[in-house]
Amino acid sequence: MVTVTKYLTERDLKRKICDCENEEKLKVLFKEVDESELRVKPEQGMMGAYIWRNEKIIASCEHCKKVYFMMITFEGGMKEQYVSIDSIELFEGSMKELRKIINNMFDEYENEMITVATDDHTIKVIDKDEDEEKIITRYVYLNREDKNLYKDLLEY
Repeated sequence: MVTVTKYLTERDLKRKICDCENEEKLKVLFKEVDESELRVKPEQGMMGAYIWRNEKIIASCEHCKKVYFMMITFEGGMKEQYVSIDSIELFEGSMKELRKIINNMFDEYENEMITVATDDHTIKVIDKDEDEEKIITRYVYLNREDKNLYKDLLEY
């Protein structure tokens, strides 16, 4: 199941990432997702849903504008969710360099099954595989509205 998460909070991540004093609100700029979703038996309803998701995320703090590269694993269902932050790296380059990195990462996926574009984001579904037990989906998300990331292009 493709999901769009525009912001991550301390509650989502089960810990604070940015060291600024403000409440955690990280804007997702780019996300690559590998997801396995167990099929739900009709009698279980949504309570039977279970998802495992591995994500590569680039996000920026809404307050101090620091940018983080993260790898996160999510596992859970309606009753219990587990989040593991596998790695965090602070990006220290310019926004222009970051935009180039993000565009290169997004553009490396050329053989997508479907592309969905809105005014503020684009999603490419790279792969989807189904069997009787699970649905496996791989997709990438690109935020196209971040004013800081595109500032130099908007100053004309």
